[in-house]
Amino acid sequence: MPVILQISLGSCILILCMAFHVFISTKLIEFLRLKAQPDEKKVSGNMFKAVSGILLLLLFSHTVQIYVWAIALGIFGGLPGYEEPIYFALVTYTTVGYGDVTLDASYRIFGAMASVNGIIAFGLTTAFLVGFFARFLGRRLN
Repeated sequence: MPVILQISLGSCILILCMAFHVFISTKLIEFLRLKAQPDEKKVSGNMFKAVSGILLLLLFSHTVQIYVWAIALGIFGGLPGYEEPIYFALVTYTTVGYGDVTLDASYRIFGAMASVNGIIAFGLTTAFLVGFFARFLGRRLN
């Protein structure tokens, strides 16, 4: 795959995945602003429900993004089969990069875009969770 095509397709998928992650995050924020008013008598129960729901939705978002990259790798011929693209996308998205499955030189830039996607998405997830805990616990501690 030519470099310009790798950059173009990779950028499109990256933008699509990030838009999905931001959509999920903003919907969570809207929900928390409207519904998650802590009740002092039930703080631990509310905290468990809120954190569980948030983590599941954010995990869902990450999983969808990994599958989008795996499907793209399969469709564009980067890796054969079913398991190999999923494994490569998962290892690359999480930036673990074992190196036991590698892309041909003509797909390397495209594959690296998945790691950029993972770095940004995990950064947003971390910021979201830090903000949530600071806000929720700040109310309880004041």
